[in-house]
Amino acid sequence: MIRAVAGPRRWVAALVLVAALVLVAALVLVSAAAPAADAAPGKLFYTTGAPVPGSAQLWSVREDGGKPQLLRRRMPVTPEGGAAMLARDGKRVFCICREGEIDAVRTDGTQLRRLDTLPRDATYEVVTLGATGAAFWVKGGKWVFGQQPGASARKIATFSGGVVIDERVVPSPDGRRLAVVAYGCLGAASCPTDEVESVLTLRLDGTDRRLVYQGSGLGKEIYDVAWSPNGDRLILSDGTGGESDPKGELPVHYPRQWFLVPSDGSNPAGTVLPLPENSSSPYFSPDGNRLAFGAYLTGKLRLTISGLDGGGARTLSGAGCRNYCEFRPRVVGWAAG
Repeated sequence: MIRAVAGPRRWVAALVLVAALVLVAALVLVSAAAPAADAAPGKLFYTTGAPVPGSAQLWSVREDGGKPQLLRRRMPVTPEGGAAMLARDGKRVFCICREGEIDAVRTDGTQLRRLDTLPRDATYEVVTLGATGAAFWVKGGKWVFGQQPGASARKIATFSGGVVIDERVVPSPDGRRLAVVAYGCLGAASCPTDEVESVLTLRLDGTDRRLVYQGSGLGKEIYDVAWSPNGDRLILSDGTGGESDPKGELPVHYPRQWFLVPSDGSNPAGTVLPLPENSSSPYFSPDGNRLAFGAYLTGKLRLTISGLDGGGARTLSGAGCRNYCEFRPRVVGWAAG
């Protein structure tokens, strides 16, 4: 009798196994077909304030405009320049939060601590912080200085021949190169005037200088420069910003235009981006496909996010400033959700 039922038992076990496999396969298919949960929104970090030292504030806001948070107030600098920068690990924000210091604060605004001390001669310069905690500044329009974490300040580069360097240095996301704005003919035979505006990049030892953008002069100025996340592109604005020429020698107004240029210098003319003229301080999203920038909208300071082509623009209604509303917000970090 035992042998007589052994065969049927094997068949029953086989059927149970097949049914289990079918059930597992069905669950896998249902899971694959189910809509994915929406990713958590990313978070932007920005500075704002009035154009006087001691007014800068550090804020964060979700990229959907929710949960604005004041992280630090009364920073001993103006909000322009590079008073803060999100660290590469996305867990801290480097900032000049106390006089003469390079500090770090958690992204929730807690645990402020000193990382380094700035040299005294950098106190009155526009100091820019990089995502590695390094600090950079320009002295006399000729010399670029840098200070790595835990090291002494040193001269990185000298510019001569009538070339003047703008006060703001822009380090690349990986901290290996710098972008600077230069005014003057850089030795090119095609310089239209001796006041032509250009953007150069260089290594931290001052070598491998590359001309990545060259303007047309005519009284124009480059207002903002920002690197893409992987460092292959830069965005910048060029124009007169509505300034007039009292002698009548120059056009009254060149609308500010936004240009996208490759960082290898292969297209110094750049590609024009259709962004609003009154926008400023652009910052790339972590994937490099969107931009966040400050703009005056209906008389108020607001952060705006759009595609590189200007499409899909939306205003972050929860972002702005509190107490001080004279400066447009400058984005200093964008963390992925």
